[in-house]
Amino acid sequence: MSARTYYLNADELEQAASAYRTYYPQQATDTLQIADQACLDLFMVPYTNDLTRWIPMGDPVDWLYNPSLDPEFTWGINRHWHMLDLGKAYLMTGDEKYVETYIRHFRSWCVQNPPPQPSMPYEEATFFQLPGPWRLLETGLRVQSWISAYAYMQRSEQIDEAFTAELLVALEQHAVYLTSYLGQTEINHAMMHMQGLFMIGVFYSEHPRAPYWRQLATERLQLCQYHQIGEEGIQSELTTHYHDASIEMFGTPYLLGRLAGFPFPTAYGQQLHRMTTFTLAMIRPDNRSTAIGDSEWVSNGRARVAMLGGILDDEHLLVRGEVSPDFLWMFGAETFEKYKALQQTELVDVESIDFPKTGYYMMKSPGQHLFFDAAPMGGAHGHADALNFEWYWQRQLLFVDPGRYTYEEGYWRHYFKSTAAHNTIMIDGVDQTAYISTQAWAEPAAACQTLRREKHTNYELVDAIHDGYMRLDDPVQHRRWLVMGKQVPLLIVVDWMDAQAEHEVHQRFQLHPDAVARVMTTTDSNAEYPSDVNVEVTDVHDMSIVPAVQLDYPQNELSARMYWALATSGEQPSMEQLDHKLHIVSEEGWVSPIYGQKQPTSIIDAGIRSYGAIGIATVVIPDDHRSDPANVWVVDKLQFNRDQGLELVLYNDTSQLQVRVDEQQISWNLS
Repeated sequence: MSARTYYLNADELEQAASAYRTYYPQQATDTLQIADQACLDLFMVPYTNDLTRWIPMGDPVDWLYNPSLDPEFTWGINRHWHMLDLGKAYLMTGDEKYVETYIRHFRSWCVQNPPPQPSMPYEEATFFQLPGPWRLLETGLRVQSWISAYAYMQRSEQIDEAFTAELLVALEQHAVYLTSYLGQTEINHAMMHMQGLFMIGVFYSEHPRAPYWRQLATERLQLCQYHQIGEEGIQSELTTHYHDASIEMFGTPYLLGRLAGFPFPTAYGQQLHRMTTFTLAMIRPDNRSTAIGDSEWVSNGRARVAMLGGILDDEHLLVRGEVSPDFLWMFGAETFEKYKALQQTELVDVESIDFPKTGYYMMKSPGQHLFFDAAPMGGAHGHADALNFEWYWQRQLLFVDPGRYTYEEGYWRHYFKSTAAHNTIMIDGVDQTAYISTQAWAEPAAACQTLRREKHTNYELVDAIHDGYMRLDDPVQHRRWLVMGKQVPLLIVVDWMDAQAEHEVHQRFQLHPDAVARVMTTTDSNAEYPSDVNVEVTDVHDMSIVPAVQLDYPQNELSARMYWALATSGEQPSMEQLDHKLHIVSEEGWVSPIYGQKQPTSIIDAGIRSYGAIGIATVVIPDDHRSDPANVWVVDKLQFNRDQGLELVLYNDTSQLQVRVDEQQISWNLS
């Protein structure tokens, strides 16, 4: 095969366009809508995929116009992703208006945004440049949009020698800029800087500096791998989104280098391959991935696996992954159709997998996926979510991560990063790590340590602590035991807070918007406590059985019951000073499936104002209404205290389960 300057040739791109309309008719329609609006100088809000709101950018387009307070708007617009839609629309229709708009937008941008003077401060160029069209990140991404759109439209008569010469001049300017300010290889931005530079070096290979551009990009991408890919193959920011995005950032130059005759070292591809272990582990039975930190619900990890399989020419990965529109436009219709057929019978892994050096644990069984976070924050894109978890059972995501929603400084940015928005313990109304700004946390950040990890045929356990609240005037250490049943549908969450003085403690559960939550309380004379609980009340300082919550998911014919028990110890102030009861409420919360969009949901909050050490135990029993009613498990006994830990007895029509768990061991007897 002769060397290429792009992933697909003109014939292959036309075939991809035909397959796009066949296999992804809705996406093809959306592409045409985006392109048609761009012809009118109307743009979608970046990252949102919101096709109901279009922003007029002026005639000619004002590339610095920003109707929001979020600098990401300007940065996103100046990445020129809409040009990819213009190119695809041209391939699908042959309409020259899309080419005309591409050329017009390219020229107007170049007129409005000449290269900055070389005296620009380093920090401004790399991170904080406002309004931002020449920030290194946008510079590296924009050239990829220009080159891809050019490849899509190469058979148009408007793509003549004169325009090509203009494009090459602009690409040279971008290459000079990208080599003048070298971003730190410890952050993901540097990957995209060099991703763009390598693409220029391949596309404009006849330029006398092209070998230098390719060599510099190759070496710096290797440095990025060295600094950012950890021992367990996880990208250093420890988020799903940036890990999976890094696969593409590292992978596309590797692929293009192979196709163009400028291959990367073998070790580079091996590092890429190591990243798939984490991506595969994060995939739930619904083929979505847990949204750790600044990530989104819509992430499809299998699509990334397929993409990397194509990049590495690894059929095993291709079969385990899932083809996507991006895969089609990268590898062509023939490869797409081949692996689409092979992937139809591939199942999601159900084997649990740990990343103990990082602190991530995926506990799995058929139809079940539980993610537990005992990892460091990971930097600016991390959230204050130590000992957070997400639980998917059968057809439903029960307890969720909120997503990221926005990078715009303000209330909502803090909310989605806050401890209160995650499935963990919040103490005294403050975050585990103090929030400073959208891209900054105070130091030291909360640090976690895993104390126990057990895997068994019938259950799995993880036990971890974090020190985020040790900074309080009265230090508090939070320890969490998490037990997931396998044959028996059961989740046990035990939280211990070791303290000496008074604190406000809140155990938080973020629900999926599909949930209908109902709080039942023994203190309400009009409410009934669940009849399947044998309440054994002892002294209030030892144990208190507290209200239960019923969660219903009518769309998937599932439900879940939640029970609590409370354990306190030490000298307690009088009841006049402190209320020793755990107060269970359902309050409004928010989740964000995709950047820029949020929707309301419910949060179950179990709160108490206590003195000294305290333990909160929660038992969650899900029910599948499509299964035999005889399989429903009933709570027969729930006891909890500091010395003996938790004792739980369940039964159904055929079996009994007795569970004991304390800080040393767990016993699980199913008879």
